[in-house]
Amino acid sequence: MERRRLAILLGAVVVLVGAVAVLRATGDGPDPVRQGSRGTEPRHLERFSTSGVILPNPSGPPAPVSVLSVESGPRQLLVRWGSSLADGVEPAGAAGYEVRWGKGRELEHTRLVSRSLVQLGGLENGAEYRVEVRSVDSFGQRSAAVGGTGRPEPYVLREPWSYVEEFDDARTIAENWRLSQRGSCGTALPGEGEDAGRLVITGNCGSEPAVLRPRTPFRLAQTPQANGELGRAVVETDGSGTAQQFTIDLVPGPVDLVLGNVKEVEGSTRPTAAQEDQSLPPGTVRLRATSFSHSGAAQLLVPPGTPRSSAVIDPRSVPAALPPMPISVRQRWEVVVYTDRVEVLRDKQPVAAANIVVGWREATMLLGFTGRGTGQTRSAVDLVGFLGAPTTTPPAVTPPRLNWSQGSPSASVERPAGARQLTEFSGGQLRLGLLSRGTVRLDKLTVRVGGLRLPVRMAVPGTEIIPGAGFPVVVDLPKEALAVVGEQNTLNVVVENDGPLEIVQAGIEVVPEPGARVAPPTPPPSRPVTRRNKPVVAEPRAELLDAAAKPLTPGKTLTRGRVVLEVELDGPVAQIVAGELAPLAGLEVLVDNERVARLPTTAQGPGVAGRWRFGLSTGELPFGPHTIEVRAIGVNPETPPAQAFVSFLLGPA
Repeated sequence: MERRRLAILLGAVVVLVGAVAVLRATGDGPDPVRQGSRGTEPRHLERFSTSGVILPNPSGPPAPVSVLSVESGPRQLLVRWGSSLADGVEPAGAAGYEVRWGKGRELEHTRLVSRSLVQLGGLENGAEYRVEVRSVDSFGQRSAAVGGTGRPEPYVLREPWSYVEEFDDARTIAENWRLSQRGSCGTALPGEGEDAGRLVITGNCGSEPAVLRPRTPFRLAQTPQANGELGRAVVETDGSGTAQQFTIDLVPGPVDLVLGNVKEVEGSTRPTAAQEDQSLPPGTVRLRATSFSHSGAAQLLVPPGTPRSSAVIDPRSVPAALPPMPISVRQRWEVVVYTDRVEVLRDKQPVAAANIVVGWREATMLLGFTGRGTGQTRSAVDLVGFLGAPTTTPPAVTPPRLNWSQGSPSASVERPAGARQLTEFSGGQLRLGLLSRGTVRLDKLTVRVGGLRLPVRMAVPGTEIIPGAGFPVVVDLPKEALAVVGEQNTLNVVVENDGPLEIVQAGIEVVPEPGARVAPPTPPPSRPVTRRNKPVVAEPRAELLDAAAKPLTPGKTLTRGRVVLEVELDGPVAQIVAGELAPLAGLEVLVDNERVARLPTTAQGPGVAGRWRFGLSTGELPFGPHTIEVRAIGVNPETPPAQAFVSFLLGPA
């Protein structure tokens, strides 16, 4: 039977009364979605409806952007408008924005975004670029363009850095930076194109972090400044808006990875108090920046027993809540250590503080980028710097390749067949991240390496082994243990324990013999390209309302009559994937797998996102379960559609 039983009405608020209007279909054919041969041409959706369906019509175009700000950065321009400016407002009718830019008067680049803030990268320092922004409504209508100009400028290093890295030299990146993660799910590579001059971290690690470590230690000053400051760690990255969580750890010990157990829950942040996490090693200070759909959060975390001072943190000194983290936009994070407290600054504004007293003068800094559960997370780091006591970077060396496994402490110890000694090194340190699955005793842990059985010690003394939590350990390697095999100088490592234990991560640092000539690590002659994620269309959300557009009682069986289907495309969530949105061709609505409507959103160009309300008549549907499917369809044939489903049960009155 033909699907002529639905009436769909659109309006800001839809109230269905009286007879339902009936229109003839305005598009026919087996598939009104047009695309070229072999799917190479852009998709074009024809306006289509079955009898009994009313498609919406656009009203006037959206209002233009009122004020446009273009700020210069190294190889970058930061473009702001609307609510991203102080006292700014979003243009009326805007569902998203079209940003175009280019050198001089040519606008050869285009990006679709959902928020009123965008960073343009890979630009030429000193060259003038023109930028234009147009508001885009739910139907693809454009406002008048509002333009501005800017010149990217190199970063001026005015601070008295004890260490600073700008990531513009692939050689120093290879020498001084290490990436650790649970398994081999991430990479850290010098950026290219739009990401030139940045370190790009990609990971497909689910909800686990990819952790970046500089080999240079962070050191506090012996004598505080007049305001009590001992030092600060500075990071400029877009990771706080692209990763689910971005962390800065200051750990008083030789560690590569600290997992942590406490997860952020929206609304639970206490920005003027440090939350305790028993899985953190003693003395650790962690900043956790979390990105939610409609808000952000910055929280300090410390292990239990961390000393506190008598300093009183004024709750008015930091905001109670943060706005959403900007997507793919460079932010400056600073963890400032004072004699009686620790403060966190974002873009030079205080966002968190606690009366923590640190008992160390040297720490390892770890930068964590936690995934969003599925898909690839891509973040970039622009700058890392330390202010405090002078510090030094260990000699640049090419460490042996590690091959680790688990074994029994009762196994015999034998030197690997064909092993050769790395005579240029005086010794080293093995760094392991272990995870306890039950009762594990440190004194029962050993490591077999190079024909030796060696003891294990905590990377940070006093660390507790907690079932279900990770803990970092180290093994001090004498020269004799550095016995490698194969062309890649592989060092075989066996972690020995009879208890329930998992090796999460392993790394190594080696120490050259005095006067020895050692080869530093060199970037590959043709390094892998750090490909950007492909943009996706905004994710639809669909909800059934009653005929007056009010929420229905959850789980209630519906009777025949009229309901409203509300559809909204969530632009910010989809924009996180690639820093932009895929062009939107339109929407489809299907009821019980039968297409009843198709709505193009390309009135003056591709759509971005939006909100629509459809009224549905269920008068001729049979009793029983039914499913409504909404599809958001991209212009690019290679862009997969995004879907949302609403199910309901229809029964007698």
